[in-house]
Amino acid sequence: ISNDLRAIPSLCIVTELKNLFDASTGIYANAQQDGIEWERPVSLELIRPDGLAGFQANAGIRIRGGFSRDPSDPKHSLRFIFRSEYGDSKLRYPFFGPDGDDSIDKFDLRTAQDNSWAYQGDSGATFLPDPFSRDTQLALGRPGTRGSFYHVYINGQYWGIYNAEERPESEYAASYFGGLPADYDVIKVEAGPYDVVATDGTLAAWLRLWQAATNGFASSANYQFIQGNNPDGTPNPAYEVLLDVPNLIDYMLVIIYGGNYDGPVYLDNFPNNFYAMRNRTRRDGFRFVTHDAELSLNDINFDRTQPIMVGDPAAGSSFSESNPQYIWQRLQANAEFRLLVADHAQKFFFNSGPLTPGACAARY
Repeated sequence: ISNDLRAIPSLCIVTELKNLFDASTGIYANAQQDGIEWERPVSLELIRPDGLAGFQANAGIRIRGGFSRDPSDPKHSLRFIFRSEYGDSKLRYPFFGPDGDDSIDKFDLRTAQDNSWAYQGDSGATFLPDPFSRDTQLALGRPGTRGSFYHVYINGQYWGIYNAEERPESEYAASYFGGLPADYDVIKVEAGPYDVVATDGTLAAWLRLWQAATNGFASSANYQFIQGNNPDGTPNPAYEVLLDVPNLIDYMLVIIYGGNYDGPVYLDNFPNNFYAMRNRTRRDGFRFVTHDAELSLNDINFDRTQPIMVGDPAAGSSFSESNPQYIWQRLQANAEFRLLVADHAQKFFFNSGPLTPGACAARY
């Protein structure tokens, strides 16, 4: 066990116990509460077993997630926020590796919920489907959230294994795609009502994309229009770009490969667990980031290619349930789109590509 505790880095959280466990004001004891009023000061220290320098930083801590807030769950997921009131306004450290952002305003510490020992008593718990899906999206050359595994301690008490994740909101988008955080619309699903919301910017462009999807993409004109092009595929500066089509294809290939039935829709019930981001000031279409994919690699017979009704007004759904898979589904009416999907499948599923069995087994 002592060797196991040195096999991966450790994150050590130190704070007054009342900040976490006071029955009235502690955030861990009141895990379903949210917002800045449920943020508490902590010291956060990274200890690396390889002898390289870690860090110590003062930060704010919150409980994060939806399902992980259940009061009957003894192990909640956490979020750290760096503000000038605690110390430095950013964590300046290569926490997400050599290719990741090293100027960090917030990050999450995730712990498996649906397939876990602490909450579900699941003997098949591996903690791997979500980070595997995120790493697979990166392996396809697309933006994704980075993060590694850590042992976590609270005031010296061992708290278990967690997986860090970048927070894919406006700061993340500006770091990787350029521009300012204020330039971005970032769309996600709010847990609870399971409606789409804008964590940054507005829903206006996302609404226009969904409306275009309801109209259909069988014609070249409609298909090219959402990409800011004339019907012949040449750019038209008078048209906005609403969708990064190649990005959507690769995002959905990760969803389909893993049999992810909790994102971007939960079965065929409601949207869930996706992030879409777009720079309003550039000719950028919405890009998608895999998020909370722990209900992947679960049932080898689950078919995520099957049609969904979520987001389809013809089935009584509304804009509040719009999602990437509905857009993907509507795009399949276009022959040029289908050929592009085939090209991506040929590239990734054959000739030692990143979705071949050998590559996926090595990544897992």
